[in-house]
Amino acid sequence: MKLPDNVLNKESTHKTNSLNTMTLTGLSLMWGVMLQLINPWWSIGVVLCLLAGYGNEISERKKTTSTLSL
Repeated sequence: MKLPDNVLNKESTHKTNSLNTMTLTGLSLMWGVMLQLINPWWSIGVVLCLLAGYGNEISERKKTTSTLSL
């Protein structure tokens, strides 16, 4: 069974910002490391949480127009 073409090319209307649960977890861990409340080894987890949280955002696709000028 083949899906209709308009379903596959449909753009998501849901937009989010980069402030989500993983980002807030990373920020909380970062404060814990900065205030020396937790071991500095947690800074690896801080970086991973911040990168995962920032990478989870849904952003609008940019429409590119390629033009070749000679």
